[in-house]
Amino acid sequence: MSSQPYETTATTIAIVLAGGASSRLGGTDKTRVQVAGATTLERVLRSTAADRRIVVGPAGDDGAALAHSHGARFVLEDPPRSGPLAALARGVAEIPGAEGTSAGSDSDATVIVLGGDMPLLRAETLTALASTSASEQKVAALAGSDGHVQYLCAAWPLARLRAALGALEQPGGGWANLSLRRLYDQLETDELLTRAAVGAEGADIDTPDALEAVMQAAGPRIALAQIEVSEDVEVTQGIVRAAVAEAAAAGAQLVLLPEATLTPFGTDLRAVADGHHASFEQMIQELADEHRLVVVAGSFTPADGDRVHNTVIARGPADENGPADEPGGVRAEYRKIHLFDAYGARESETAAPGDELVLIDLGGARLGIATCYDVRFPEQFTALARRGAQAILLPLAWADGPGKSDQLRLLLQARALDSTTVVLAADQAPPAQYAGTAARGIGQSAAIGPLGRIRQELGREPGLLLVDLDLAEVREARAALPVLEHGVPLPRD
Repeated sequence: MSSQPYETTATTIAIVLAGGASSRLGGTDKTRVQVAGATTLERVLRSTAADRRIVVGPAGDDGAALAHSHGARFVLEDPPRSGPLAALARGVAEIPGAEGTSAGSDSDATVIVLGGDMPLLRAETLTALASTSASEQKVAALAGSDGHVQYLCAAWPLARLRAALGALEQPGGGWANLSLRRLYDQLETDELLTRAAVGAEGADIDTPDALEAVMQAAGPRIALAQIEVSEDVEVTQGIVRAAVAEAAAAGAQLVLLPEATLTPFGTDLRAVADGHHASFEQMIQELADEHRLVVVAGSFTPADGDRVHNTVIARGPADENGPADEPGGVRAEYRKIHLFDAYGARESETAAPGDELVLIDLGGARLGIATCYDVRFPEQFTALARRGAQAILLPLAWADGPGKSDQLRLLLQARALDSTTVVLAADQAPPAQYAGTAARGIGQSAAIGPLGRIRQELGREPGLLLVDLDLAEVREARAALPVLEHGVPLPRD
């Protein structure tokens, strides 16, 4: 591995300390422990929105792959096992402008300091820490409910980090055997800002008990694919294939596509259901098998007369020991219960309602399924939660119009609060030149936490949101706000 610093500039730089084997875990390299389908180090890297990633620690067998996938550079402490502060200084030495280098300066950069054994870090949290540090020119760190500062989840102005390291450097001995606490002791009281951790995002795996807690909290990675749905079925199938491949490359275990992915509203739904649903379903199964993940997508299936069912299909990879409809493979269909007879639309004229709640299990999590207009009916979401749902998948083809954007955001937050679940909504991206009246989406796909907080949200353009479910967040929300327990039958007239 080369020890030469990078020669390009960046605004955000992540330094990840990945020190190798842990004596408290029987000599296991805690940065390579598998958690919900990925190693702890990979989960840290993929949660870090940075222009550059520097990992201080052994590359190991997976170093080349991680470097390629995440643009990471591996460097070693010198000498090895000199302690966390020395490791951090080694990472800072890789940044242009360090003493003794002639490379261009990144003096205005923000450095995110992370531990390689914190697998439940969230991209939106790290982005917020970096933004706060850059705007305030202070250190922004994650803190537990007890106020304890997580030293290995903090954003620093690069100049301040270099100054603090320089103040601690030992003549002839560098930073060997110095703890990170010494670094934070250099800060004045008003130089440190904290952000409260949610769920288990601040957890590390220093001990067997901590590792077990992380395993219990870590749910699957879910991708919300906001795509534009074409009236040409073959064009849409190409878009779906690309979206699923992108989600799989990002480590998703489930990808959620919008309502009416088969064909958009305003087309002949029954003709498309008769002519194309079977091939669409086959494609979804093939993608699940190829990428080894669950694909959830909105389709239409024949119903009574000339009507269709607005159907969400969920297909996982076929079980190695049997077909997908036997244990080991996710295979489910949800028929939209509430039909959109509102704002002048009459979905019931072309669609027949379903009458069953549907849930699937994946990676230790139970996921409910609803569709678009269902979001206006809180009892469906609470019913799913009482059946064990920790998150609810909500494909959308939201109708545009005055106030509709605000309504969608409000409804998503309200349903999350009603049910204390994570609501994961994937909408269609609206076609730029579309002037019709049928619902073609407004974008705004979003992940909402169980207490109604918007964790991530897209605009109107196509895009992909990646959400790592934190089941501890759901447990904590239900302990703090036990609305599912407090509900009682209301008097009837």
